[in-house]
Amino acid sequence: MKTVIADCGSTKADWAIIDNGTAALRFTSTGFNAAVTDPAVIRQILRTEVAPQLSERIDRVCFYGAGCIGGEVDEALRRILAEALPLSPGATVEVASDLTGAARALFGDASGIACILGTGSNSGLYDSKEIIANTPPLGFILGDEGSGAVLGRRLVSDIYKGLMPDDVTEAFHREYPDSKADVIRKVYREGGANRYLASFCPFLSAHLDSPAIVALISSEFTSFIRRNLTPYLAITGKRRHLPGFIGSVAYHFREILSDVCRAEGYGTPQIFRAPIDRLIDYHIAH
Repeated sequence: MKTVIADCGSTKADWAIIDNGTAALRFTSTGFNAAVTDPAVIRQILRTEVAPQLSERIDRVCFYGAGCIGGEVDEALRRILAEALPLSPGATVEVASDLTGAARALFGDASGIACILGTGSNSGLYDSKEIIANTPPLGFILGDEGSGAVLGRRLVSDIYKGLMPDDVTEAFHREYPDSKADVIRKVYREGGANRYLASFCPFLSAHLDSPAIVALISSEFTSFIRRNLTPYLAITGKRRHLPGFIGSVAYHFREILSDVCRAEGYGTPQIFRAPIDRLIDYHIAH
C-alpha cells in the first residue's frame, strides 16, 4: 500500500511517500493556502511539481494544509487532489488542517496544546485524537501574535518610530535600503504583506546579541501564550497542558520561546522546525 503524506504551508509543502510501512521518497513543492489560493494555481502546482514525483499509483493521500478549515474548502481540495494525482481505483483522500498535522506530529496519541509559529501563528487543544478547541489566530492585523509577520511588523514599526537602539537601526537600513515609502507601499498596497513582513525575521535572528531585539521577541511570544493558550484553561480546569511548537519562527528562536513558556508556567516545550518526519512515523505506526 502506498500512502502520500503532505504538510503544506502557504510558501512550501513537504511531501513523503510511505510504501508498505517504509518512507520511500521525500520531496518539496510550492505551497498554497487552500482557503485563499486560486484553485487553478493549486492544480498547476499538483500537476507540475507533485504528480511527476509519483511514479506509481497511490492508494491513500493524507494532506495537512494551511487554510484547510473544513466544509466546502476541504471538499474542494479533496476533489482537486483526486483529479491531479495518480490514484489507484478506490484510493482514499483525507484532508485536514495543518494544526491537526502539527498535533499528530507533536503528541501522537497523547494530549497537549499544538502551536504553529511560522509566517502566521495558530494553536489548538488536542485530546489525543483531534483538535477540540481552537483560539482563532485572526491573521497578522488582528492577531497572529508571535508569528514571523507580527515580529517583522513590530521590528519595522520600532525602527521607524525611533524605538530601536542606533546600532540596530543603522544595521537595518544597511541591509534593507528601501525607503519608508517603499515599505508602506509593500505592506498596504501590494499582495503578500504577511510574507514580506516575515522576511525580516533573519535580521532578528542575526541580532540576538541586542537586548532590544530579545525583548521584542520575548514580548510577542508572551503575548501569544497569554492571548491564545490562556482560553484553554477554562476547558482543562485550569490545568496547563504541555505545549508543543512547530514552525520556523519557533525553531529559530527556540531558546527565547522556551524561556517564555517556563516563565508563563507551561514548562519546557517540544519544538520542531517541520512536522513531516514525525508525521511519517505517526502514519507508519497507524
